[in-house]
Amino acid sequence: MAETNTTLTPDLVSKQALDPVLRMKLSLMMFLQYAVWGIWAPILGIHLGSLPAFQLPGGGPNLARIGLIYMTMPIASIIGPFIGGQIADRYFAAQRFLGVSQLLGGALLLVVGRLTGFAEVFVGMLLYNLLYAPTIALTNSISLQHWPNEQFSKIRVWGSIGWIVIGWVFGFWVAKLDRPMGDCLYLAAALSFLHGLLSFAMPHTPPAKQAANPWAFLDAVGMLRNRAFAVMAIVSFFVAIELQFYFIWTQTFLNKGVGIQESWVGRVLTAGQICEMVMMVLLPVVLAKCGFRIAMALGIAAWGLRDLAFAVGQPIPLVVGAVALHGVGFAFFFTTIFMFADAVAPKDIKSSAQSFLASVTIGCGMLIGSLLAGPVVSACQGDWHKVYLVPAILCAVCCVVFLMGFRDNRESAAP
Repeated sequence: MAETNTTLTPDLVSKQALDPVLRMKLSLMMFLQYAVWGIWAPILGIHLGSLPAFQLPGGGPNLARIGLIYMTMPIASIIGPFIGGQIADRYFAAQRFLGVSQLLGGALLLVVGRLTGFAEVFVGMLLYNLLYAPTIALTNSISLQHWPNEQFSKIRVWGSIGWIVIGWVFGFWVAKLDRPMGDCLYLAAALSFLHGLLSFAMPHTPPAKQAANPWAFLDAVGMLRNRAFAVMAIVSFFVAIELQFYFIWTQTFLNKGVGIQESWVGRVLTAGQICEMVMMVLLPVVLAKCGFRIAMALGIAAWGLRDLAFAVGQPIPLVVGAVALHGVGFAFFFTTIFMFADAVAPKDIKSSAQSFLASVTIGCGMLIGSLLAGPVVSACQGDWHKVYLVPAILCAVCCVVFLMGFRDNRESAAP
């Protein structure tokens, strides 16, 4: 999202950070933000694979079509910052825009849950993600404007907890009540409604008294003149391509390739968020001792090792352990790039810089990843060992390039 200007000063932010009520509100916001996403993203492919429109003529899931549905999130993440950012900054307080987006999104999910055709599901999920995608950067922006940057991970960790809790709850929902996987959309709608209502109680973050600069997003693009930011953004783009292999295929890989039961797939995937939660707590210490460069490199390397373990494919404990590595990468790389952007961006475009990174990663990177994921699986003839070697090699190259090219020339590498 583009910058939502407030009158908060650093001293006021520090005083507010001591307020346990504020901390609870921000933590609850993050919990619900990622619980909404976490209930459908890991297992939507399994639900779609049970629909005739998403099955091959000879039986089995049509992985290409399922991949196209997952592509709606990257598309929305490219468009969202331009549309949502300007609406939020110029006309609505940030928390109100968040609330309206979540309420409308919940209504759309109720509709999508009843759809069965490919085209209608694609359109429905695209419209939903156009509402949801801008709220990711928006929740970051609200938190960073009311909470010290160096303590952001203590708020963001509740997003990981939300993803974990909802994954286990839904797993028991399916297993114990014998419910279909498609219920993930209805429960996501219920969570979205709750998130929307509670958003209006979040800290007031008004739009600028003067109209926000409509070209603020382009000013954030201008930060590419900063070598460290440019290297980080370019590497993030390629890493995000790899990340989409994980989001699209891991559920199918665990079920079909490894033999884990459908009702357990979502719960196994929470191993990544459990590890992420621990890493979020450790992140301030790692940044203070090692700086951004080493922390981000460790994150990229963790994802590469995860993919390499998936390529091996057995035994099951190795695969589950590799899922946990996803949390290391998400905390040390994906969270840290937004913290670095906030640390180096000029005050008036901090949130726009985050939106730019969201477009580069969740948007453009994952869009390319969605387009490549299907052809790669087809070219490898469904051989998961070969499929996951592709992102493993990509991560290895990204890690080397990042270590060689990234140099933070500020006095301190800590945020």
